[in-house]
Amino acid sequence: MNAGRTRLLADGGWPSLLLGGLVGATIVAAPWAPPALLVAAAFAVAGAVWPAIPIGAIFLAMLFDQLGLTGMKVADLPVTLSKLSVLAALPLWVVHAALYRRPPVRWHPVLGAMLVFIASMALSFVAAGGWSDDGFQLFMGMGMLVVLVGLVHAALAEQPLTRVYRVLSLALVTTIGASLLLGMSGDDGRATGTWEDPNEWATVVLLLTPTMLGGLVEDRSVAARLLRVALLLLAPAAVIFSESRAAFLVGIPVAGALVYLLRRHRGELLLCVVLAAVALPASGRLDDAVARYRTLVDRIQGTAVVEDTSLSERSELLRQGVDLFQEHWLVGVAPGNFRTATGYIPIKGGTKTAHNTYLQVASEQGLVGLAALLLVVVAIGRTLWSGMRAATDPVDRSRLAGVTIGLAAFALMAATLGLLTLAFAYLVIGLGLAIDTQARAAAGAASGGLSRGEADPPTRPGPLGVAASAAEPGARVR
Repeated sequence: MNAGRTRLLADGGWPSLLLGGLVGATIVAAPWAPPALLVAAAFAVAGAVWPAIPIGAIFLAMLFDQLGLTGMKVADLPVTLSKLSVLAALPLWVVHAALYRRPPVRWHPVLGAMLVFIASMALSFVAAGGWSDDGFQLFMGMGMLVVLVGLVHAALAEQPLTRVYRVLSLALVTTIGASLLLGMSGDDGRATGTWEDPNEWATVVLLLTPTMLGGLVEDRSVAARLLRVALLLLAPAAVIFSESRAAFLVGIPVAGALVYLLRRHRGELLLCVVLAAVALPASGRLDDAVARYRTLVDRIQGTAVVEDTSLSERSELLRQGVDLFQEHWLVGVAPGNFRTATGYIPIKGGTKTAHNTYLQVASEQGLVGLAALLLVVVAIGRTLWSGMRAATDPVDRSRLAGVTIGLAAFALMAATLGLLTLAFAYLVIGLGLAIDTQARAAAGAASGGLSRGEADPPTRPGPLGVAASAAEPGARVR
């Protein structure tokens, strides 16, 4: 035995013994650890090869962001599942960029405009003599969101997106369907989906549904047809049962835009109308939603009998926010200080946010912040509009149109909610920049006399349809 042990040690067996001991001890202490480590290792390898996998993980994490609170904080910042997913995706993208010789960072004017907005926040902090805890979280959150936009843009700019759209749409359909089936709602009975707030949940649905449909409209597969019908049925139900009056009003022009976007799929639209006419009344929840929407009509007509606390509070917040802007019109009272600066105390106690993103920026950052925010909006709008005009492929044009409709819905909802750091909006912005990059590359290849076959490199599709071949930067991918 001693001779065998000596030979084992002489042949370098110590590392094997040590590794075996560690694995055995880990299994005894935590039986779930080895499988979890194997799954994490597989995800890391797959994510380093196919950049869409980490982006898809971020999408899923954001869908369950309100349920993903870990209870931990780092530098007073709450740690959520979505933040962890972004932090995990960053090194995977760096590894992929190094392996496949991709540019790790792609500059875009939208990123520059967002940095100008962050600079305006810093200026307001300096003028106010420091930041509060809320201001610090807001500032750091905006910094991470700029990173998110840059990450999504760079990771997807050279990747085919057809299967990515299918997978993300399936995740959205499954989430909305499960939330409706399980009756996930708040204390007041309003549908909240996987989020805690019904208004924010309705905003997410209004943002993502056009974005996904824009990617599915030119997809002729059976899976895409089923996903389109499912989205057209479930998304309106989610908005209606959220009983968000603002989302209902915003949903009307969004529905019109989607009908135009899907105008070549008349059969699917007609099917959805018929099924919705049968399913909504049968759900048993339509009466409550109609009663809540009727309060808005009564308020507008001046025939309301019962005081609507929500509308009254928002009217008062608007008045006080305007007063705050008039008093601090240049650089505001600093981000995160709206609650304390107004001194408004609602009936239920505590403090209230502005419930209006534009009013929040105006009162907290003044004209400087408003000008910076306008720069961001113009940069995004100009990119999407010029991208649609430059696109030579109807697929790219439809995708950009879907992103445009979704972000327009988000911008309208931002007038009724504080959505400055809603991460999903920035993920969609990054997706829009990636589509714009692909559309311009295809247009450039077409103007240069290249055929589709010459512009497209040979690819080996991965799990989400992401090419694993080392395509040249700027080459056309589908």
